[in-house]
Amino acid sequence: MKQQIVFLALFLFSLVGCSKGNRVNVEGSCLGYQDGTFIELCCFHDDSLVVIQRDSLVDGCFCFDMDENHDKAYYVSIIDSVNPARGMFFAEKGTVNIAFDSTYHVSGTPMNDLYNTYLTETRRIEKLGEMEYYRSIEGKDEPDTSVFDSLLQVFTDYKVKFQLDNIHNIVGKTTFINEIGSVYDPNFLEIYPTLPEEVKADKKVQWYYELRLDMDRKQKELDAKIGTKIKDMEFPDVHGVTRKLSSFIPQNGYLYIDLWSSGCAPCIAEFPELEKTYSQYEEKGLNVLLISIDKNMDDFQTAMKKYQIKFTSLIDTTEGEKVKENFPFSGIPHGILINSNGEILANQLHNTLLKKKLMELIKE
Repeated sequence: MKQQIVFLALFLFSLVGCSKGNRVNVEGSCLGYQDGTFIELCCFHDDSLVVIQRDSLVDGCFCFDMDENHDKAYYVSIIDSVNPARGMFFAEKGTVNIAFDSTYHVSGTPMNDLYNTYLTETRRIEKLGEMEYYRSIEGKDEPDTSVFDSLLQVFTDYKVKFQLDNIHNIVGKTTFINEIGSVYDPNFLEIYPTLPEEVKADKKVQWYYELRLDMDRKQKELDAKIGTKIKDMEFPDVHGVTRKLSSFIPQNGYLYIDLWSSGCAPCIAEFPELEKTYSQYEEKGLNVLLISIDKNMDDFQTAMKKYQIKFTSLIDTTEGEKVKENFPFSGIPHGILINSNGEILANQLHNTLLKKKLMELIKE
């Protein structure tokens, strides 16, 4: 009997030991938040964020204890009305260290260290890109985008390589799914068949795959238009007067057509910079024409007046279906550059790309 009791005690102790060995201890700190601020441990279930545990800050610190789980990512959320924040981590056994200071850091276990490396490197490249944008592009009449473009490519290449190199572990799978579409990988459609089945089954990945198929089809249509002569069309202007596209093409210059709508904030935000570009290249033969794809003439007229839009604008009340006979665009803003013969030179332009193209064409 005594031996049986000893054996039972050892067995129970071994169970407790196994349980503790597979536990995850989350230890966190928050800089700049008041004690008593609620901190929530969450995970996604059926696209809804579910709260698993709740703690509150004491001396700027919080902690959670949970079971190890290699199948999903978890999140720590700071519940603060002024400065809410959320960080992702992985429930790998051991101690996970989380810090919210000027940014988010996570460490302590192999998967969390790997994720932190990813966060650190992407933030570093982003910061360099931001600095270069302000240094060489913003507000410049002749922006030099070469360094910024190279940094953007480095950023894209790093993200794509990291995610694909780690696509068979929880960090790679999660970052791939969460950030799908955040950068443009030209090889995505070729890579897609090689992805793990559980990744391809994700709703966001399926949606992006269908989007890229559609984008690929439309891009081929756009590419086929380069060098072709536009079909002359008629649209009403803000006063209801019908105007032909051909009437805006300079005899010795270029016509830039910008597609927009009254409900497209990014479109309207580009107009002040477009005015600067026009002022710079007007004497060198540039003309600018806007075409709204608003369905409602009143919305179009109201926006022209409200935003004091100085360029001539026509309106395609078929919501762009007629325009697509010339320019098979998929979204706005969308810019098209046409030469004096009415031939399409470039499409999918915006302010920076337009300036680059004009600098190539107009040698000074």
